[in-house]
Amino acid sequence: MIKDYFKMAIANLSHRRLRSWLTMLGIFIGIAAVVALVSLGQGLQVAIDEQFAKLGSDKIIIQPGGSILGGAAAVRLTERDMNAIQRTSGVKETVGFHYTSGRVDYKRDNAYVILMSYPTQGQEKQLADEIFNYNMVEGRKLQAGDVYKVMLGYNYMQDKGVFPRGVKLYDTVTVNNQSFEAVGFFEKFGSPDDLNVYIPQDTYEKVLNVSLKEDEKQIVAKTEPGVDPAAVAEDIKKNLRKERNIKEGNEDFTIQTAQQLLDSFNSVLLIVQVVIVGIAAISLVIGGIGIMNTMYTAVVERTQEIGIMKAIGAKNSDVLIIFLIESGMLGLIGGAIGVLVGLGVAKLVEVIGGAVLGTSYIRAWWSWGLILGALAFSFITGAASGVAPAWQASKQKPVDSLRYE
Repeated sequence: MIKDYFKMAIANLSHRRLRSWLTMLGIFIGIAAVVALVSLGQGLQVAIDEQFAKLGSDKIIIQPGGSILGGAAAVRLTERDMNAIQRTSGVKETVGFHYTSGRVDYKRDNAYVILMSYPTQGQEKQLADEIFNYNMVEGRKLQAGDVYKVMLGYNYMQDKGVFPRGVKLYDTVTVNNQSFEAVGFFEKFGSPDDLNVYIPQDTYEKVLNVSLKEDEKQIVAKTEPGVDPAAVAEDIKKNLRKERNIKEGNEDFTIQTAQQLLDSFNSVLLIVQVVIVGIAAISLVIGGIGIMNTMYTAVVERTQEIGIMKAIGAKNSDVLIIFLIESGMLGLIGGAIGVLVGLGVAKLVEVIGGAVLGTSYIRAWWSWGLILGALAFSFITGAASGVAPAWQASKQKPVDSLRYE
């Protein structure tokens, strides 16, 4: 019986082909927008999760000021702060980084980029290599004994990346009027780090005239195996308050675990996704109204047909189910087209975004849950929009329907 209902619904839709396509347009646009946006949003989340997985959940990031981006320039982290962190129970090892903007020259071209100190020996180098857990496309990482040598981000070796002509391995670049040899290029991060220049710590202090003992922009602590990073972070906060002689609530530094950073990113991303999907869902409402209008028109046009069906034994429930299936099919077909178009748009954005922006964070991601959810939602939207017209059709009296002209 159900099979017959679907056959009748498909036949009715095919007889009114143009109207059916126009009716499905609202559902198609809404589903396509939702699928594309969710796909790109989930792709961004997956990319961020991958980056934090490389960082490791056992890392704690300490930075000066009230912001994770570095805070006020007057606030500094010193060697005494580093020692206080290292003394904290549960901390295995620490490493400090200093970064600033600076000018880099290559042949006749120049660019202002981020310069970062990089340790070259001892446990600090091991931890730095663990944090920057990326392969080298060419060359090697900085090592003990390196003085005027640098590692460069991926974009330096690309034509028309940082410079119109890409830097080659062992070429000379000039940083703050000092010549350096390029000994290695990181693989593509897909982030602003692709533009960074990494300089040996000791050389960094000389060239940029800073003392890393008195000014660390960021300290990363690695916790002992089996301890809770969040609990260790709280202990670090207490020790730093004591070391810096400040009261609770007046901290001039920021401490976050890798998991807290990830949760913060995901929370912001979720809010953005909800807002964007909410806006896109307006198209679904419009599509639902279009289906309702079409079904009301279909009820009027098929009044005599309804009368004949009832005259030969069709029940009210039969008529109701036929019209509900028909409206649901409008939603489902529109949703199926929308899913295909949405995934196609997301993939196109990934390809174009990756080529233009040079980032791997823009990616299309999908799951069967997303596809089946979109199809189910579109079918339910269509069926729900057809409830009132279907109910009206089922309540028509056979005699009145047969007389209708």
